[in-house]
Amino acid sequence: MGELTRIVPPELVDEVLAETKRVQHRVRLLPSRTVVYFLLAMTLFPESGYLGVWSSLVAGLAGASSDPSATALRHARRRVGAAPLKLLFQRLRGSASSATTPGVYWRSLHLAALDATTLALPDTPANSAHFGRVQGKNGAGGYPLARVSAIVECGTRALIDSAIAPLACGEATHAVGLLRSLRPGMLLLADRAYDTYVLLRATADTGAHALFRARGQRVLPVLHALPDGSWISFIPQPSHAHRLKVWLRRGGVPAQMHGLGVRVIEATITTTDREGASQHSTLRLITTLLDHTRFPAAEVTALYHERWEAETAFFGLKVTLRGADRVLRSGAPHGVDQEIYAYLITYQAARIVMCQAADHADLDPDRLSFTVAVRAIRESVIIANCSPPSPRPVPEEPSRLATTLLKPRNLHASRRRQRTSDRAVKRPLSPYAYKSLTANRRKRHTTTTLTITPAPDSVLTNVAAA
Repeated sequence: MGELTRIVPPELVDEVLAETKRVQHRVRLLPSRTVVYFLLAMTLFPESGYLGVWSSLVAGLAGASSDPSATALRHARRRVGAAPLKLLFQRLRGSASSATTPGVYWRSLHLAALDATTLALPDTPANSAHFGRVQGKNGAGGYPLARVSAIVECGTRALIDSAIAPLACGEATHAVGLLRSLRPGMLLLADRAYDTYVLLRATADTGAHALFRARGQRVLPVLHALPDGSWISFIPQPSHAHRLKVWLRRGGVPAQMHGLGVRVIEATITTTDREGASQHSTLRLITTLLDHTRFPAAEVTALYHERWEAETAFFGLKVTLRGADRVLRSGAPHGVDQEIYAYLITYQAARIVMCQAADHADLDPDRLSFTVAVRAIRESVIIANCSPPSPRPVPEEPSRLATTLLKPRNLHASRRRQRTSDRAVKRPLSPYAYKSLTANRRKRHTTTTLTITPAPDSVLTNVAAA
């Protein structure tokens, strides 16, 4: 696997194969270890068939054995299964940063973003029955979709944890299983799709803090107004939620109504283009960071923008690595799980290599290009070019891949510019819609300002926030 062999060494592959009892029982042309590396190579060459992937994998190896058939490779995938790939990802997932990596910590809190995406699957009866597809007015349409949820480390975009589920599994429900990876001293950022009592309570129970965007219809009574414009509120338990509005109309909340104590920050976002046209939107955040002196409302609101690091990570996984608008290969659910975990492993290994290179050169990982990294990894596989493995997390001498990443022409600007764009349909159902979309879309230079909205005047008391 070229440079990725340093991150996924044969010893680690043999270990996970032994634990999952997927080691071959007799001498084969395709041992289980080779099949694992073949699965990882499939993610680097998604446009190639089985034989093309195999040719790229063994191109730089002198004296390679005879090539297997596509049928033999397909049977080998089925024999190994998804369990070794899932366990291998569990061994590689986690933070890829060091204590001094820029953008990873904010006021001593380890930043992470929670989000989910979908991957298009081959349109087979098995995939459709297991994973499901989008339900529209005229019934189910499009390709079957697999939901992939992930907690992404802000600053490095490494995967702290990730899981796969059918499309019918809601984002908030699926995310609860990922909270096992949270630790005290972490701050989890999430969009309003995760604004549930169960998820917020589970996050708080891990010792980590939460910063979620609140849904517009959520009722957040003002218990105590704070000087910076935010206010202390609470989210009731699900069994009490239906009674909250009734009690608010009566002018108070009874002490027997329990919930989670949170802090609410409401801000107005104003975007002004160079023609002077302005657009306004409201951003309402809920957080377990209750200390307004240590965590000012203006800084917390600006910090929420870091949630988009998860979107950037998904772009690297789905577009840069897999290829835009590309459907996965596997026609059966067990093969889909195997293939997605292989993509997660390759993505995580690439991020680890990038962070090692950035730490060695004392650079922000944002300055390194994931596109360049993927291209260099593919080339290292074809020519079998790999630096010797090192037991140190950051080697004293940079690897060949790190040397490529650190070339001046491959580095981004020292600081990324702020970018804003209107929401638009990028993949319309009708091909004729592209003309109208491109005609109305134009480049704009905008200025964005945040204004904290003070808490409402009504202050309620006599409530127990657990």
